[in-house]
Amino acid sequence: MSYYKKWSQIMNINKITCVQDPLIEIDLPKEQFNEIYKVILDELEGQNDDYESYVDYYFTINPIRSFVLSFKGEKEKTEFYDIGLKKESVLSLKEIHEGENKKE
Repeated sequence: MSYYKKWSQIMNINKITCVQDPLIEIDLPKEQFNEIYKVILDELEGQNDDYESYVDYYFTINPIRSFVLSFKGEKEKTEFYDIGLKKESVLSLKEIHEGENKKE
């Protein structure tokens, strides 16, 4: 198997300082992205050697801003966010638009 990056390794790479947010599509500081999406990122540690459990599946280094990890495409962005939905660590788009969560 090829060598793919785990999220914990990304956190130790100093030249990567920002990560694209899947909803608002702005570049967040890596530490802030880690706080917001920690539950999802915990799933990107190479579990069972599944390619989908590595950062490389979802992200690529932005070709213009080499300090930014950007989503490879809409499919990967959606799959990333779906992990959070399944783990109930993010709000659904409906909840975001309505300004409420399931409990309300």
